[in-house]
Amino acid sequence: MKRGLSLLLALVLLLPGCGKQEDATTAQNAETILRVMLAGRVESADTSSLTWYLEPGDVDSYIRDYYRLGELSCLDGAVVRMEGAQAFELAVLQVNEQDVETVTEALRQYLLDRQGSFTGYFPDQADMVKNGLILTRGGWVALDVCIEMEAAKNAFESCFGDGVNAVGIPAVLGPQPDDYRPDGRLIYVDPGKDDMTLFDSSAILSAWANGDDSGLSREDRQVLDAASAVFDQYIMPDMSGYEKEAALYLWLTTHAVYDQSHYTSKGAPRTAYEPYGALVDGKAVCLGFATAFQLFMDMAGVECITVTGAAFGNRENHAWNMVRLDGEWYCVDPTWDLRPGINQDGEPVYGYFNVTSDVMALTDHQWDYDSVPEATAENHGCP
Repeated sequence: MKRGLSLLLALVLLLPGCGKQEDATTAQNAETILRVMLAGRVESADTSSLTWYLEPGDVDSYIRDYYRLGELSCLDGAVVRMEGAQAFELAVLQVNEQDVETVTEALRQYLLDRQGSFTGYFPDQADMVKNGLILTRGGWVALDVCIEMEAAKNAFESCFGDGVNAVGIPAVLGPQPDDYRPDGRLIYVDPGKDDMTLFDSSAILSAWANGDDSGLSREDRQVLDAASAVFDQYIMPDMSGYEKEAALYLWLTTHAVYDQSHYTSKGAPRTAYEPYGALVDGKAVCLGFATAFQLFMDMAGVECITVTGAAFGNRENHAWNMVRLDGEWYCVDPTWDLRPGINQDGEPVYGYFNVTSDVMALTDHQWDYDSVPEATAENHGCP
């Protein structure tokens, strides 16, 4: 059972054992230690945003599903985290000492996966995970990912005295030399985390071309209505292919947000993976943004393809697009360009608009390199 933060949190430091040089196996329990680590942290101020896992069955399910610890069970355990696009997470697990190395290794992998899920979308959260700590003492293992990690580490240590081990994330867990092609690109391996099946927009495009939406489903009609409204406002008949691309890219990256439900246990709805998410709901995941941009380009008569691949060393599924302008292919990634900055001339500043395949590969994108065109032309229309 998940339980809310106790109103007696301020008294937690008075609980027996914490701050004393005592044997943890007799002086502590996981919940007590966890509340000590949380006390005074910035994240503890908003109790409504915290989700707790305290009951043995819930903790065992959590470490099995999230930490991938298989059938390993805790002697004692407690976890508190924030849902959505928030990296904050504290966990305290008591296991048999012979299992500490297994648990530590699983947490290292978990932190890398967690960092990858935020990379490109929420850089501040990715940085927090990158600096995450794994703390050990005897048969106790703690995960420490918060704004004030050093303070949480010291709080954990206060429950045991000397001997805390802050592990962090070792680089050795990243790609190895044999994982790279001769050209220096990381060999693509499908992470297999998300269903990356492409949305079939043929019915919507037919209705757009014929001016008859009577055969569309309710959701497809809503998508067509939303896209048509954008075209009515932003697209002129005499625009070049590049001008249409730039206008629609700007609209897409400034009128929708990343669907944070992707970070919850239930995950994002399927509509977030389709144009409906970006154009109607105003929130989507990468495939939703890529298929929405694909639909825009198809409606605009600009040749475009959707690339499904990976990011962060093949740890996360990802999707983006390629467009063909004046006979040359270019890569665009609207998801990683959401909410672009503005330069001194009032123009949007992008990192992934009309760039080469080499730029994509160097910025942690992986894909089946031989299955799509190679983009080699430099920044069409960009300063």
